[in-house]
Amino acid sequence: MSGDRRRIQGPEVTVAPIIIKSTDREKIQLKDINGQRRDGRNLEDIRPIFLKTGLISQANGSAYIELRRTKIACGVYGPRQTKIPSFSGRGNLNCEIKFTPFSCLKRRQPYRDAQEKELSQLVYEALAPSIRLDLLPKSTIDIYISVLENDGMASCFAAAITCASVAVADAGIEMLDQVAACSASYIDGDIYMDSDLVEEQRESGSLILSYMPSLNEVTHILQSGKVEVSLTTQAIEQCTDACSKIYSVMNHSLLESVKNKIQ
Repeated sequence: MSGDRRRIQGPEVTVAPIIIKSTDREKIQLKDINGQRRDGRNLEDIRPIFLKTGLISQANGSAYIELRRTKIACGVYGPRQTKIPSFSGRGNLNCEIKFTPFSCLKRRQPYRDAQEKELSQLVYEALAPSIRLDLLPKSTIDIYISVLENDGMASCFAAAITCASVAVADAGIEMLDQVAACSASYIDGDIYMDSDLVEEQRESGSLILSYMPSLNEVTHILQSGKVEVSLTTQAIEQCTDACSKIYSVMNHSLLESVKNKIQ
């Protein structure tokens, strides 16, 4: 007897999917008796950063950042002439962040959703103070961020800001300073810097700080949850120190890019 050709035949041997229940997540120990986290980091440590520019050849500037299981690519196009007929003394900055369908545990839709639109606006608010838009009248700068893998929404958003700032610098656009961003999570009264997805599911609040280290200025800060003022102050100080470390990685990647272009 022949099979039904109108239907897609499944494999003869199948494997049941692995489903992690919420109760199983609660049993995971986030730190040991020595205060070290599951990946060997201390509470105040951030993940190792790999940052490289020149990823997209068609873009005026581009960057790729990787923090273990968080991977983000960014392309910057412009400055180019604004198509709208009205005159503008300042340049326009357009930011768009997009999650690939396979970037999260739950598959995302290919079209832009409300969360991506909100994050795009937040990226604009974090980067706009650092870019000299007043020197680019009748011009538009487009920043496109693609999240290839997401291991924690707060840390992913912070990495997107860092990656976009390096891509803008790689495009040769004049800036007051680069913007480094870092995140912190409040879990059981402790501050977990640059938390991953498992730690983020146990947090009672989070903080994301965007910072220009050379000017010692904060461009954007976003906090969620109910937290004591003293704990928030400590988290801001730790994020500021972490942004200074990230800033050195950003400068090193740009210097390496210049050296490669000269050679």
